[in-house]
Amino acid sequence: MTRDAWYSDRKVALVIVDPYNDFLTAGGRAWLFNRATLKKLKTVTNLEQILAHARATGMTVCFAPHARYRRGMFDHRRYLNPSTYLAKFFQTLSAKGWGGRFRNGLEPEPGEFVAKEHLVSSGFVGTDLGEHLSREGVEEIILCGCLSNTCIESIARSAIELGYHVTILTDALAAMSEADHGAAVASGFPMCANRTMSSRDWIGQGAA
Repeated sequence: MTRDAWYSDRKVALVIVDPYNDFLTAGGRAWLFNRATLKKLKTVTNLEQILAHARATGMTVCFAPHARYRRGMFDHRRYLNPSTYLAKFFQTLSAKGWGGRFRNGLEPEPGEFVAKEHLVSSGFVGTDLGEHLSREGVEEIILCGCLSNTCIESIARSAIELGYHVTILTDALAAMSEADHGAAVASGFPMCANRTMSSRDWIGQGAA
C-alpha cells in the first residue's frame, strides 16, 4: 500500500487518549465494562504496536489524559452529566491509586507530550493539547484509546472544528459495550473524522 499524498505532506501526531489501568487492565474499575470490546478488538496489543510504530518513525506522540479523581473535583460544577456523575460515584481513575496510572507499556517516554487533564470528554477543552500541536506544526492527528463514543468522538469533533485532519484507528479503542463502539464506528465517526481505518492498515501505510 502506498501513502496518500496528504500523508507524506502533512505533519502527523499520534494522540493516545486515556490509556489508564482502570480502562485497559484486568482489575480496573471500568475494565469489566470494557472487557468485551478489549478482547474483540485486541485493543491493548494494537495500542502497543501503534505506539511502537510512531516512536520508530519519529512521529510526534501526545497523550490526552482524562482528569483523575480527586476529592472535591466536581464541587464547582452545578450540573453533572452521566460520565462525571459515575466518576464521582465510583471514583474511577483515582489520582492516588493504581487505576489512575497509565497501563504498563503505554506510558509516555521522556520528551513525549502529556496534555493537561480534560475534565469531561474533549482533550482540547481546558487543556494545552491544541497549543502544543500548533507549536509543533501538526496538521493531522491519529486518534486511539478510550472510550470510543465519549472521549474519542468528542476529541475528534473538537479537532475538526480546529481545522485538523482526523484519523481514528477503530481497533485501538475501547467502549463499555459492543453496541456503544459499534454505534460510534457506524454513525459517529463518519460525521466527525476524515477517515477511519485499522491499526494494521495504518502501520502498513506508514511503512510503505
